[in-house]
Amino acid sequence: MVEVKTLEDDAEIKFLEQRKLEALRRRVKASAAQVKKEKTDREVVEELLYDRGDEVLEAAYGFYPTQTEAMVKELAAMIRGGRLTDRVSGGELYSIFRQLGLRFRLKTSIRVQDRGKLVDLSEKLSRQGSE
Repeated sequence: MVEVKTLEDDAEIKFLEQRKLEALRRRVKASAAQVKKEKTDREVVEELLYDRGDEVLEAAYGFYPTQTEAMVKELAAMIRGGRLTDRVSGGELYSIFRQLGLRFRLKTSIRVQDRGKLVDLSEKLSRQGSE
């Protein structure tokens, strides 16, 4: 016996396919959003840094990458756990590294105002010596 499909059966099949496709889209969208929300340890720590804290962290990664990664992981755990809520300045972060015995140099410069512009102190002193 030959089964005859009606227009009604075809419409039901299309409706079911669309419903499944929409459910699949929602699931993919939800999982993509969940992946985006999961921040790395470094991103979590960088959000709390201010006042050249990002420069200190970058310099620490340059000198001691494995030790810095371990420290960032621990700081991120403290932040996520709610034990660390205050912002951390660059000076405080540098002090933490020094207390752990990780010493490194930061690029620093002293700038002063000269004739309405900011110039390096060494440049200003050399100008005064030549005048």
